[in-house]
Amino acid sequence: MDWKRKLEITFGLLTGVLGVIVLSGILYEEHLISVRLQEPTPIGDMLVLVAFYGMPILLVVVGGYTHAKKRQSLGRVLLIAATLFLVVMFFLSLVVLVWSGWVWPIASLTLLAILTSITSLLVRREQ
Repeated sequence: MDWKRKLEITFGLLTGVLGVIVLSGILYEEHLISVRLQEPTPIGDMLVLVAFYGMPILLVVVGGYTHAKKRQSLGRVLLIAATLFLVVMFFLSLVVLVWSGWVWPIASLTLLAILTSITSLLVRREQ
């Protein structure tokens, strides 16, 4: 395995680790808000957060691994589609992210996904 494939796997794993940290922090903050308001924790809101941030992060990790290790082009398609989704979600929710203070962790998460996609484009298919 050459260094480009290792770099793609590394960026993908870093995206996954940062995604788990960010998602856990956001879910914990959501829980703290519901405790302060003395309301039950909104499970529906948490499921939406997991769907909109957890699934694309998982697709970035799986797509990067599938493309780099197993050399399947489907991995690149999953990776680029999930990255585009994360970029669109970042720009659509930018005002809320700045207001909530989560702009830098989610920006770095999106940047790592972009770096993973760029690295996957640099890897050429071996004949």
